[in-house]
Amino acid sequence: MRSTQSMKTSFFRSLCAYCIVTVNSFSKETFLKKKLYLISYYFAPLGRADGINRSYLVKFLSDLEWKIDVISCANPHAFLRNFQKDNSLLNIFPVSVNLHPVKSFYWGPVGQIAALSGLAPDPFGNWVKPAISTAREIVKEHGIVYAVVPPVSNAKIASTIAKEKKLPLVIDFRDDVFNLSKEILHQADLIVASTPVSLQNMLSYYKLDPDKGIVVFNGYPVERISSQHSTSSKLRIIYAGLLNIDQDPALLARVVRYMEKRYPHTKGKVQVNYYGPKNYYTQLFLRKYLTPNIRYHGYLPFAQILEKITQADLAYTSLRDERKAYCIPSKVFQYISMEVPVLATGPDGALKDFINQNQIGRFSNSDDLEAQAEDIYYLLSNPTALAQMKQNLQKIKPEFAMKSQVEILDKTLIKLL
Repeated sequence: MRSTQSMKTSFFRSLCAYCIVTVNSFSKETFLKKKLYLISYYFAPLGRADGINRSYLVKFLSDLEWKIDVISCANPHAFLRNFQKDNSLLNIFPVSVNLHPVKSFYWGPVGQIAALSGLAPDPFGNWVKPAISTAREIVKEHGIVYAVVPPVSNAKIASTIAKEKKLPLVIDFRDDVFNLSKEILHQADLIVASTPVSLQNMLSYYKLDPDKGIVVFNGYPVERISSQHSTSSKLRIIYAGLLNIDQDPALLARVVRYMEKRYPHTKGKVQVNYYGPKNYYTQLFLRKYLTPNIRYHGYLPFAQILEKITQADLAYTSLRDERKAYCIPSKVFQYISMEVPVLATGPDGALKDFINQNQIGRFSNSDDLEAQAEDIYYLLSNPTALAQMKQNLQKIKPEFAMKSQVEILDKTLIKLL
């Protein structure tokens, strides 16, 4: 008969073997605490694209079990900028997300003027010190410090905190930025960019290791919503987003006028609807083009604007600045989500490649008024072309859902913990 001691030893060995097998069966993620500190001047309830996209980023990371603290600006302000609120955005993410709105002292147009004149890297330097002070109190656990740029103030705050707390740092470029300290970029453990062109630009400019960067497209946060698509003999084109001189969406109105002069039988057959905040641009550059068929409707909350997009035949986006060649505007992904073909204009670059390679719309150079008019005339005369574009949109949609893009990000962030 085996001794009691022998039986205990055998049982203990069996138990240890079971534990080892059980532990090995779990992934690394099971034992990691997925903690992230997001530094973002823009956040809900800010109703512009920056606030919307950051809010959904937090939602989808939370869905993947990340515990998140958000440090944002409580009173965003700057000269010639719009900061409409959309309180419905606060319902997007779970209550487990910790929000820390930090108030900056008001300095009116000073920051914007300093930034435009090259005396300051961005208009939000007044937010840096109070945000760092708050972050020092909040950041207690091990986790990732994640800064979205622009504005560059976010990166300065994140860099300071990550260095002091000895935490991994991520810099996420939603736009190309060339006035960040190279020291901050070399401190970063991961570089994220919104397009392949942008990633290459940033890695090359800051002389960073290519293995240090990944592309995470802006993507779309919401699937197509059901809506009654009213029948109309007109080709309905929508523009939804910020209206400013950098994008110059009034170009669309000029193109429609040009087409109607060139093809008189098309007069009144195209309807253009603009949605976005009222500002200097709508008063000085857009208003003179408004007619019964070219209309400006003002700002609408995000959910309502998506419904308006579904009622359009075409959705418009424009880029006027050659320096924006890297960019695919966020609104393009919203158009994709609603399965509305894209009419686009801009410089050669990421937007042109994206539309042409996926065959989801028409693209012309922003300086070529004739080519843009021909694009509209072609689509007005060929409804089957629009139908084919819609089919192509349905094929690419899953890849560019924000949820899918955040899953790519999640797998990379885990490696930094």
